[in-house]
Amino acid sequence: MPNHGGADAAARATLLKLTPRKWRMIGFFESALKLVLPLLPSPRSLNGADAVPKSILVVEYWNLGDLAILVPFLQNLRRAFPAAHIALLVNCALASLLDGQGLVDEFIPVRVPWAQHFSRWKKYNVFSGLWISFARTLHSIRKRQFEWSLSGRMDVRDNLLMWLSGAARRIGYGFAGGAFLLTDRVPPNLSSPHRADLWLNLLEQLGHQLDRSAASFTITDVQTASARAFLSDRGIPQDAFLIGVHPGARIATRRWGDDHFAAVTKGILRSTEAHVVWFSDPAHPSKGPHCERCHLATLDFRSFLGLLAQCQLLVCNDSGPMHLANLLHVPVVAVFGSTNPTWFGPRGGRDRIVIRPEFWCRPCFDYCMFDQPYCLSTISPENVIRSVAESISEIREVAPRAEKLIGVK
Repeated sequence: MPNHGGADAAARATLLKLTPRKWRMIGFFESALKLVLPLLPSPRSLNGADAVPKSILVVEYWNLGDLAILVPFLQNLRRAFPAAHIALLVNCALASLLDGQGLVDEFIPVRVPWAQHFSRWKKYNVFSGLWISFARTLHSIRKRQFEWSLSGRMDVRDNLLMWLSGAARRIGYGFAGGAFLLTDRVPPNLSSPHRADLWLNLLEQLGHQLDRSAASFTITDVQTASARAFLSDRGIPQDAFLIGVHPGARIATRRWGDDHFAAVTKGILRSTEAHVVWFSDPAHPSKGPHCERCHLATLDFRSFLGLLAQCQLLVCNDSGPMHLANLLHVPVVAVFGSTNPTWFGPRGGRDRIVIRPEFWCRPCFDYCMFDQPYCLSTISPENVIRSVAESISEIREVAPRAEKLIGVK
């Protein structure tokens, strides 16, 4: 058995923020698993490791941005195994996100208890009814007898989930715990730490050639017609330079604030002839500034995608809409606070990130140790307006529609 100790430690230091305390907790969890799992039915035996799989289970049950990051992997997985039945274990709330994209044959909705809450107590509350529905979903998956299961999450819980699924071949990362639960322990590429690349690395290490051209999302004619009707109804010319502003983010510590985005919007409108679409999430409404050429859009998800595809630029937080803009090839100016853009940043060639890199506590993800996320609150609207101006200038060079713009002050 190869000794992965040094390589695993390097991977944890490069790709995760795993404190010694958390690593000890994972060690205790692994020890408990090794006592309990022999009492449970083992996954089906692996017959023919190199055989082309007929059924594949992909595990990604987290949030909107995580699912958008997964798209390049799914496109390459479909390309590698066109005849396989590909099922995606997905967050119940996002089960229809990839519908109609031709990437997945089946969506298996699930509510994983530790992925539903920010509260540490609620995540692992053994009395939560979520555990019952979660167990039922796993039981139904196990009866399906998937041949392969894959996860690029670097999480002992995902490795356990793949083991419990009963899949014969379980492909993932073992350096953050649960390596003994896998049949294929894939070594990470530390030079490509972005989460999209870590997913792709699973296929590359299995010997499959990748298509690394920009991933894309298909917008239907109905979505396009709806978006154009929205613009027409508000008197927005077809040749207008359209900038989307999305101030929302699921996690509070990633929200720069409506007031800051409103200041940026006013700056854009003062210095250009662009029109701004202020995207307001129906679940968490926000009000944009009352300005000429600023248009509030409170839309369902598919209508939002159609209108976002019409934008020449999106100004947003580190959020799911940022990753969706990448799939639609819409350049972004993204305000980053608590997370590491090397891991989760936008991927487009004309994207820009506004960040205060000097904050040593990054990444902290969902929890801030201070009374407020100073990594965000210390970013001024002027910083973002400057990046927007640079993006507009760059887009003008390659997009004739941007000639409508006057000079940026």
